[in-house]
Formats: sequence, structure tokens, C-alpha cells
Amino acid sequence: MPLVCFFLLSCYSENAIFLLVSEFKLASKTCYLRIQYKQQNDRSFLGKLFMRYFFHRYRTLEKANFPIATRENAICLSIITLSLLIQLLDITPFSQWTIPLFQIPFPTLFLSTALFTSLFTTFVATAPIIGRITPIHRWYLWFVQYPLFRVMESIPWCTGTNKHGYIMHLTAPKLLGYGYVTPEQMDNICSLAIVRNPYSRMVSIYGYNRFGEMEDFKTFMRRWKKLMKPYLEDGEKEEWYTPCHLLPQFEYTHYNGKQLVQSVVKQEELKYLKTRDGAEEAIKLDNSVSDLPKIVREALLGMPHTNKRATSKKWYDYYDQETLNLTYDMYKLDFDVFGYEIEMKQRPDLKPPRPSRRDDMQAMKFDRFSRDSFMSRDGKRMSQASIFNSVRDSVKLNEVLTSMNNDNNNVGSIGASLRRSAVAGRTSHLLRSVVEREETSESFGDSSHPSKKDD
Repeated sequence: MPLVCFFLLSCYSENAIFLLVSEFKLASKTCYLRIQYKQQNDRSFLGKLFMRYFFHRYRTLEKANFPIATRENAICLSIITLSLLIQLLDITPFSQWTIPLFQIPFPTLFLSTALFTSLFTTFVATAPIIGRITPIHRWYLWFVQYPLFRVMESIPWCTGTNKHGYIMHLTAPKLLGYGYVTPEQMDNICSLAIVRNPYSRMVSIYGYNRFGEMEDFKTFMRRWKKLMKPYLEDGEKEEWYTPCHLLPQFEYTHYNGKQLVQSVVKQEELKYLKTRDGAEEAIKLDNSVSDLPKIVREALLGMPHTNKRATSKKWYDYYDQETLNLTYDMYKLDFDVFGYEIEMKQRPDLKPPRPSRRDDMQAMKFDRFSRDSFMSRDGKRMSQASIFNSVRDSVKLNEVLTSMNNDNNNVGSIGASLRRSAVAGRTSHLLRSVVEREETSESFGDSSHPSKKDD
């Protein structure tokens, strides 16, 4: 991944952390911030090798859903050709070498290995397959965590992959809950999230996750909603059940209605930050970018977008009434939280979905996004440490309960029984921590401040 068109990129850049939830891809951000080079420091040779391949593979999958013109396929084609020549021409002694245990000729072994590798990297280890086929998705999470011994993760730089999924795609609550970012770090750095219109985002998701040209937008949308069932019905946000690209954007920036990241920027506003002169002009016009902290404006200034895929038509031309309603059903809160209009003005022939009373009540529980949520009315930065600590404990507790639920599905397992007894103590401790923090903070109320209601 991605894979998909809206990614979460979280990485340290001096005293800033970026949580980018938009069509902006990893290649643009890592090239700009040089994350793939910075994370190589203090890694073992094997760690450097695997992380180099991770970023190479990532860039490859941003160009094509099922990439054919790749280095892997070029190497495999050379091996296949050489193996066939050895067998056809009966070149000795190579054609006579065998594996002692299985009595398999080496040319046959090389040929079968190359064929498997080519098919696996071209069709299986891809965004649509890993992201949309649940058994393969879960196998991937298990494989990178245990057989590969987490060699493809870089926790200090919040990049790579492990059992929690793609680390640069983790939501702000998960970064805190998994301990990748401490509450103290989150309270002292400048955090940023970039969001986009849910309608255009959905088309981008389709482009990076469809099963080829034969899968039309409507069919994809119906399947995507079925894949989203654990989240829509049970609120399940763990990667094991709900791949990160299914999540609404507010799940990256908010927790229990409270905005966790300091600044939220709309992708549509980035046009004002292409040049320094443009940013200064926008500030003079009292544009929304004037509310951004200076370090955020400096970080976004001139940030490239080098890997945008070309499309045959405008994003709004993909929609009909059914797909418009499906998008709203899945991501309805994104419209309200980030101030996007439900009506698609580019398509006056489509009727905007009607929010239900329940939708309105649910939206009232959320802070509307702020471009500097840590700033008080008197212009001073307010500490959010108690909020971050509460979120960390709550996410930890949810992870423990999920682990216990998975173990209950393996009642006969001795290992599962041992793990259940071990997590029982952790659960009681986390429950006490959450209750104590809730009593002192009154569900985040004591340390929060009135948020800005930006449109």
C-alpha cells in the first residue's frame, strides 16, 4: 500500500508530525522529507535491506494496481529463460544437478521459484488483493510481524509495516495507543492532518483498489461497503478487522468527538501554499491558511505531488444516484466534521442525500475541525496531555479486549489460555487507569477549550 489514494503519513520532521489523510501518496512525502533515508540510521544490514525493498515496493504499487514492468519480473524472466535454455540444451553439469532430499533438478527449482515469485509480486502482493481479501490481509499482518520478525518496521520514524498494518497509515489515536508516539511528544510537537472531499476521495480509493478495468465504480462501491461491515455495524477499527483505507477521515484526527491533531488542512486549500508569495497573499486575504501555525505553513510550502495518476474523466463523472448515496452512508460524518457540502454542485442532476435525525445527533458530539486546536482564546498554547493519556489508555484497553476475543475463538489452544490469563491483569490495570482519568478529566472536559468552528 498504498495502494490507496488516501494515506496517513506520520513522521517526525524536527518538532512536527504529519498525519496526511488525502490522495497525497507516500512517494511524494518521503521524497520531500527524505524519510526513506533518515530511517536507515542505526539499522542492521538486514533491516536496511528490507526497508529499502519496502519503499521500492510502495512506489511500484502507487503506479499500478497489478504492476508488470517491475524489477522483480525482469529478474524472474531472466531466471526462467536461463532455466529453460539449460533444460532444452541439456547443458551439463547444470541440467543434472538435483536437490538431494527431493531429487528435484536445480533448473526446475529455479524455474518454479521464478514463476511463483513473478505471480506473487504481480497479482497477490498488491493493493486490491491484500486490502480487500480478508484472509490474505490477515496473513500479511501475521507474516510481517512473526516470520519476518518485524524487520520492516521503523517505530522511531513511524513508517514501515507490522501486525498493526502500515505504520504511516495509523490514526492519531492508534499512534498514541500503540506507544509509537507518547502523550508528552504529542503534546509538545505540531501535528497536522490533510483531509479531502469524501466524494473525490472515494474515486481515488476506487482507482487504487479496483480489480482491474473490468470492475466498474458501482460494483466496487457495493463491495467496499460490504468490506466495511465490521466498522459500520460494530465500530471495529483494528486493522485485523478493518483495513486502514476503509476508515473515515475523522477517525484519523478525532477520538470520541475530540480533535487530537493540532491542525487540520483541507487538500483544496493547498493551492495557496504552492509558493511563499501565494501563502503571504492568502494570509492578507484572510484565507483559512492564515490560521495555521507558522511551522505548518512552512512544512507545506511547495510540497510536491509527483505521483498523481492520470484519469480518463473528472471524479464527479463517476457518480450516479446510488454511488452518491453509498458514499454518504459510509462517510457521512466526514462531511459534517470537516465542513464539506453534501450536495455535489458539479452534478445538479443528482439529489443530495438527506441526513437523518440520528446523523444530526451523532454529528453534534464532534468538534468541527480546527486549524489550530491547541490555541486558547488568549492566543496561548494549551496542554492536551490529559486528553492524550486518556486516549492512550482507552486504545490500549480496546486492543487487549480484541486480543482476548481472538483467543476465545481458539478455546482449545494452550497458548491462548496462557495469553488470556496474562491479559486479564493488563485489562484490570487499564480499566482502573481509564476510570481514574475519566473521573479527573470528566471525559476530556477539564483540559479542553472551545474549538473553532471553521467552515
